[in-house]
Amino acid sequence: MAAKYITIAREIKRRILSQQYAASAPLPDQFALAAEFATSRMTIQQAMRQLIVEGLVYTRQGQGTFIRKNFLQLSRWDLPGSDYFGATKTWENVGEVTSKIIRFELRFPTEKEQASLLVGPDDPVYDFIRLRLLEGEPISLEFTLMPVNLVPGLNRGHLESSVFRYVQDDLALKIMGSYRIVRALKPWAEDKQYLNCEETDPVLEVEQVIYLEDGTPLEYAHCHYRYDHGGIIVVNHG
Repeated sequence: MAAKYITIAREIKRRILSQQYAASAPLPDQFALAAEFATSRMTIQQAMRQLIVEGLVYTRQGQGTFIRKNFLQLSRWDLPGSDYFGATKTWENVGEVTSKIIRFELRFPTEKEQASLLVGPDDPVYDFIRLRLLEGEPISLEFTLMPVNLVPGLNRGHLESSVFRYVQDDLALKIMGSYRIVRALKPWAEDKQYLNCEETDPVLEVEQVIYLEDGTPLEYAHCHYRYDHGGIIVVNHG
């Protein structure tokens, strides 16, 4: 189950995207939001920091928190560099996210995969590829590995809906962070086939490890995006 501040941040984000809050006025103050969500002001502050990182809001000293005027102009394909909640949650306010399973099998990990997942050579892993679609349009191709002993019972139904929902709600594992490397690549054969990439189209790759709250690696993945269907938002407040 997601931390409370994440749940609150998602709800406020939903309200912003549905224009429930006026763009010209500050958001409700932290005390009002704390009372509405039956939580502490500190939790509201955490939720606001999450929305600031995502580029949706900003603060003015002594005046409150405001919606960025250009937030609706941000590409619907772009995702915050800090995001690690999966495609279903990332684009839930944009449209319906569906998945097509390209491959789903069990095997033993390579040396690189063992180091990334902190598993041994005899520890089996799920190896699956999913094509993610937003409103029926291909958006990303995910090459994912997960330790079998950490995520028992994973099946095609979970892959077709939300693996992270199964991990958090059914297995009660808490996801806390990620390590990511972003690079440009020439398209792989799978990118050409499923993302409709041409030979000369660049592909944005996000290589990532997702961690649980105790630091255990949950997932090692390579996520591929078409050059025109992917971007990473980085907000610097320093």
